[in-house]
Amino acid sequence: MLLALAPCSQATPPAPTADTLIYETREGDTLIALGERLLARPQDWRQVAALNRIEAPRRIPVGTRLRFPVRLLKHEPRDGTVLAAVGDASLQAPDGAPRSIRQGDALPPGSVVRTAGNGYVTVKLADGSVLRIQADTEARLDTSRQYQQAGFFASVWEVVRGRVEALVTHMTGGEPRFQVKTPQAVLGVRGTEFRVDADATRGQTRGETLTGAVAVQGGRGETLVRAGFGTVAQAGMAPVPARPLPVAPDVAGLPALQERILVRFQLPSVPQAVAYRGQVAEDEQFQIVRGEVTSDTPQLRFADLPDGDYVLRARAIDAQGLESPDAIHRFKLKARPEAPIAATPAPGSKWRTASVPLAWAAHPKAWRYRVQVATAADFQSPLLDREDLTETALDVSLPPGDYHWRVATTAAGSDRGPWGDPLRFSVRPQPAALPAPQVTDDTLAFQMQGEPGQVFELQLGRDTGFQSLAATQRSGDARIVLPKPQEGGLLHVRYRAIDPDGFIGPWTAPQQLVLPACVRSGTGECLGASGRFAVSPP
Repeated sequence: MLLALAPCSQATPPAPTADTLIYETREGDTLIALGERLLARPQDWRQVAALNRIEAPRRIPVGTRLRFPVRLLKHEPRDGTVLAAVGDASLQAPDGAPRSIRQGDALPPGSVVRTAGNGYVTVKLADGSVLRIQADTEARLDTSRQYQQAGFFASVWEVVRGRVEALVTHMTGGEPRFQVKTPQAVLGVRGTEFRVDADATRGQTRGETLTGAVAVQGGRGETLVRAGFGTVAQAGMAPVPARPLPVAPDVAGLPALQERILVRFQLPSVPQAVAYRGQVAEDEQFQIVRGEVTSDTPQLRFADLPDGDYVLRARAIDAQGLESPDAIHRFKLKARPEAPIAATPAPGSKWRTASVPLAWAAHPKAWRYRVQVATAADFQSPLLDREDLTETALDVSLPPGDYHWRVATTAAGSDRGPWGDPLRFSVRPQPAALPAPQVTDDTLAFQMQGEPGQVFELQLGRDTGFQSLAATQRSGDARIVLPKPQEGGLLHVRYRAIDPDGFIGPWTAPQQLVLPACVRSGTGECLGASGRFAVSPP
């Protein structure tokens, strides 16, 4: 990497190395004076003279380009600062034991940061560069120096495993030298935004450049990775040629409001993507990350987020493990107080009653409940809209038809929670009253009124509870014929209909059947019955 302190005017500049500073001399410069100003040990000017083949150190022509080894320059160590730390993360200073890391902690060179599966740490260096250390990562700040006289900074991070995101800034009066080392590669930049993944499982390093350019060295080769491209490096091998990153997922159609504890985002599929990564943070810089998932499908799910405003960033991942640029989506989560659990009517249930009982479980934080019933699933024109309910049940009289209902919780301070899932139910006509039977000497014939495909069940009981049955019959025909009981007397009759889908309707209200006894001959033969037959309410 090459840094210059003055504009270049020499036609054929000296060939620099990666650790060389080029200085263009001005009026009055001598090599001895430059050694006093720039070198950690002023007497090392002789090494500079030998490197640049300077025979007259006191008489250097103006505009001469001199090479200064960076290792000889004056410098001071500069601590980094922890901007944010969330989840489980630790800091181990060069002379200390690991401890929990906190916002505001100083990060001297030699410090090691370790994050758990829910840990995220953001560090700012003295040159303004920012490193976001992701979950399940171990990173060491190997070098952080300021070369004040030379006008630049130099920083080296060592990522043992895991992922980091670097935002390297350009500095006035010089450019920062910033490197990230992994077991497989060295990534060097002057000012850019890039990501590094030291994948211990695959034994490889992946680098992705978002802005600027990154030089990735590995083995005996080097690859320049420009914005929108990435590379993969194996130990001892040159990095593969830079390849385009996957296309970012389209998040334009994602909902801006989430109302469930389990937050779901269904992304459109991305061509060539084999997986997807999603992160949710409280801030747009993703320093306060509250959730992260990777998925083999385009659905991202996040659990246990408190209510609030969030930013989602979603990425597509290709077969090489390279990740797309971020797709950003802002959303609000309002899932509390949660809707109570609906009990009845159950989804898809049918009712043949004068009123339908709505019931739900009690919510521990509920001050009131809100209930709506509508014919349309969008509830634009509800037939019932109550928000003053303090009990967990309500009977609603509804004519035959198809309906939807939903319930929500209102907590203290009029804190309205989201609606529960709409549930559909049906109200069907109640069974018609049973007409008087057709009576012969030997039979009773009942004609039920029902719907096509129904099965009917009829009972004759000697008591109102139908514990003692005189007769019972089940038939797919609306006309049921029973043998006439010979004993006569007071009987009770009822029937119910069973729909083709198996739904068993309610019993009709019991009615009384006054049945005269049979008049018998001397031989016991029934000669007929006298009196009247009638079906009447009990």
